[in-house]
Amino acid sequence: MASETGRVVIVSGGAGGVGLAITRRFADGGDQVFVVERHEAHGNIAPHLNEQISFIPADVTDEASVSTTLDDLQTQTGRIDVLVNVVGGYMAGQPVHELPVATWDAMMQLNLRTAFLMAKHAARLMIPRDWGRIINFSARAARDTAANAGAYAVSKAGVLALTEVQAKELLPFHITVNAVLPSIVDTPANRQAMPDADFARWPKADEIAQVVQFLASDAAKLISGAGIPVYGQW
Repeated sequence: MASETGRVVIVSGGAGGVGLAITRRFADGGDQVFVVERHEAHGNIAPHLNEQISFIPADVTDEASVSTTLDDLQTQTGRIDVLVNVVGGYMAGQPVHELPVATWDAMMQLNLRTAFLMAKHAARLMIPRDWGRIINFSARAARDTAANAGAYAVSKAGVLALTEVQAKELLPFHITVNAVLPSIVDTPANRQAMPDADFARWPKADEIAQVVQFLASDAAKLISGAGIPVYGQW
């Protein structure tokens, strides 16, 4: 069993928006956080790097990159306790009968493939220690679909199915696997994209981070295979 503090936490996509809030919350709680993301994200995380937060450039859509990165972290730290898969993206605008294959492939790659690769290789390293926490980011769209967002909805539904399957597989090893399902989160990028929206109704990034931190705690040891709605007030 891992301690409630001083854990090794990996946050894929931890350099901006919700990911940064999660990174900072774990670090403020005394954990060692490794942000794993493409090199281009370094500028976003650079002001926050300190003895608790490190940045590791990697391509989380590439299995060799993911495997090597996590193996190197295991060698460096001796363990991986928590994985939070935040990395993802949103593309929409066409009905399924007009949907470009490139858009479909991009959503599967960015949202589902990344979660699969990171969870696969993190679990491989957690199993020998008989403890771990994996928290994936699905979305409200996985359960509450909307027209013209088919590729996004299907990719996020896939993340939810992945969560449920892996939770069953890892139950004997005291590794929990859960997902959070945000709607629109109050971030600068979303405010800019929807300037006329009622921001007060959107969940805040740090509120999402609190839920993630709870799911990574010993208090949540009985919860696995869950998809937690974090929709806010709309």
